[in-house]
This record gives sequence, structure tokens and C-alpha cells, in this order.
Amino acid sequence: MERIREAQEYLQQEFEIYNNASSKKLPALDINCPENLETMLEFVTRRESLKQTKKPNYPPAAKLKSAIADTLLLLDNFDMKVFKAQGAKEK
Repeated sequence: MERIREAQEYLQQEFEIYNNASSKKLPALDINCPENLETMLEFVTRRESLKQTKKPNYPPAAKLKSAIADTLLLLDNFDMKVFKAQGAKEK
């Protein structure tokens, strides 16, 4: 439970950093709703694609996308950090 709280706090921080740097603000974020997080991930990914083609003033989104994905996995009871640690032990 501690890990999900940590991931959600990190997501909230990255969301605020991204939103403050962006010329167009993102919709509200519900860190406990997987559907909202999936929509936000899709939205940020599309925005990032537009940035590459039209060059609007959007900040880099890699950390935000990573934080959203990590939180989604944790809400689905899958901890990527534990999985990676187990994989490293097996090698």
C-alpha cells in the first residue's frame, strides 16, 4: 500500500510540473480511477505526437507518462519495481 501512495504522490508532482509548463492545461486528474488515468495517458501521448508534427509549446511528457503507467500497474496489483528486482536476482 505504501508503494501505491508513493507512486500516486510522484504522479501528482509530475502532473503539476507538466501542467505548469504547458500552454494548455490538462483536464483534472483522478489518481484513484484507472479509466481516468488511461484516458490521461492516451491524451498526453496524443499531445506528444502533435508536438512532433506541429511544434506547439508542450513540455516533455516522458516522466508524466511513466508515472501514469506505474500508477495504473499498481492499481492493478502489479509492481514493476518488484518485478525488475526479481528479474535481476535471477540473472
